[in-house]
Amino acid sequence: MWKIYKRAIGDLPIWRIAARERGFSKSDSLFHSTNGGCLLPGKGVWAFKTFRFSMGTLEAPVITNSERNGWTVTLNWENGIDCPKASASDQVFVGYFYDTLRRSPCLLRDIPARRGDESVTIEIPSGDQPEGTPLHLYLFFGDSELARFSPSEYTQV
Repeated sequence: MWKIYKRAIGDLPIWRIAARERGFSKSDSLFHSTNGGCLLPGKGVWAFKTFRFSMGTLEAPVITNSERNGWTVTLNWENGIDCPKASASDQVFVGYFYDTLRRSPCLLRDIPARRGDESVTIEIPSGDQPEGTPLHLYLFFGDSELARFSPSEYTQV
């Protein structure tokens, strides 16, 4: 799963930064110690709610609502900008899995929304999946330098 996940996030240093912050020598070790219990060998994620797409020291999002219309998803959250580890300018990221592809994490990263917007509407690529395939979504934030990230928050639509 680590190799596939790394392809999905590209050059985002989410787990490398989190590992350094927590004293782990390797990012894959932290990823597996955090998510190992959520994975079944050869099958992928079975416990989507407890899987962590992202870890970090920024303030975590609190999803207040999620809606879906076809492949269009709207997420609303509390912005948390009154907290010392949050900024209205934090970038929005959404990781996701199709319920039918539990070993294939995906990431939307060029989202033109910020933490302070408190809402985003995104198009999830259909991925040749049947209409109505459940989506497992993970909202998280990154600072403007991509030097800090928040833990991900899960929702299913």
